[in-house]
Amino acid sequence: MTPDRNLTWYFALLVAAILAHSWWRFRTARAVAAAWLAQHRYRPRSLRSGWRFLPRFAPKLFRDEDRAFEFRAEVDDLRLGGTGVVWLRVWTDWLGLMEREPEVSWERMPVEIDDGSRAAEDKWAESQHALLARVARGESTFRTTRAAGGAEEFDEVVEHVMALQRRGLVTCDAPTLNHRGDAQFDAVANVSLTDAGRRVVDERARTERRR
Repeated sequence: MTPDRNLTWYFALLVAAILAHSWWRFRTARAVAAAWLAQHRYRPRSLRSGWRFLPRFAPKLFRDEDRAFEFRAEVDDLRLGGTGVVWLRVWTDWLGLMEREPEVSWERMPVEIDDGSRAAEDKWAESQHALLARVARGESTFRTTRAAGGAEEFDEVVEHVMALQRRGLVTCDAPTLNHRGDAQFDAVANVSLTDAGRRVVDERARTERRR
């Protein structure tokens, strides 16, 4: 191999490594933003990388702005109800995260979008009970659809499955990412009830029969 080809090959590897590392930092920062939303009981309707045409955060002394990722999230407040838009800035360095707690700037605080007759957490719980019932009936694989609104609805299904897994009510494979459509995920497979999940389903059924 000639020196010129060697140089081209090394340059291509360097570019690939830089891109892969940048993608890894972005995914890690996004995971931190998502974890902050979950911790504070906000369910994201969308969580996207933001543009920096208008500065939303004050500059940090001695910090490189290029090492921060900004995300715009439209969220439902699961504690108080309503929907809002929040910006999160996550700082990173070349080895990992410099700070686990993102900076927060509200574009629009959560505002009630219905009559408030049911708390958002109640609606969330109802959706999870419905999903447990589907699994109890034998449904074990969930896939996104191309129907209008299907992407958002399916990402919500995946959120429910992962929440139920964290609570020890189901087991499942890691969700596969969607690289073609609007949904963040393509499918989640091998979903099955644990013993604790089966008890929740049975208790729910007994409650329904007593009504």
